[in-house]
Amino acid sequence: MGITLYDAAGHTCLMFADLVEEAHGEVVQTNQFLVVDHGHGALIDPGGQMTYSELYLAISRYFPPKQLDYVLASHADPDIVASVGRWLTGADCQVLISKVWARFLPHFCQAGKTAGRIVTIPDAGMHIPLGHGTLIAVPAHFLHSEGNFQFYDRVSRILFSGDLAQP
Repeated sequence: MGITLYDAAGHTCLMFADLVEEAHGEVVQTNQFLVVDHGHGALIDPGGQMTYSELYLAISRYFPPKQLDYVLASHADPDIVASVGRWLTGADCQVLISKVWARFLPHFCQAGKTAGRIVTIPDAGMHIPLGHGTLIAVPAHFLHSEGNFQFYDRVSRILFSGDLAQP
């Protein structure tokens, strides 16, 4: 179930946590976030293979996953982005990730799945249009990993900081 962080005027931010039970230390728990603005969606740090099914079902309660515009990856650790191949199969979205890590994404996918669908974030960051709003990829290089990014939502004023902190 999603935790609503912000919901006003056609803009919603949701957090998904504890999607899988940790069994004998085999799972690294991460948080996934969904930002929806006027019918357009961005999934931030989609998680690993073990979270995909539960996250897909949880998101479906709020937004059609097949209509995602973006999957945003703060970095390329498997617990953050290993499910990207499944998201690319389930939606016609683009994946945005640091140019440093873009070459690693195909390792999490079937051959050819990422062709033309990876957008590299320049080192200086970038603005990402979403519905009537904009998300900003904020450089956070070396705070967790080389080429790390955080994502700032200008409407809710939430900074999605990836592995650096939990809300």
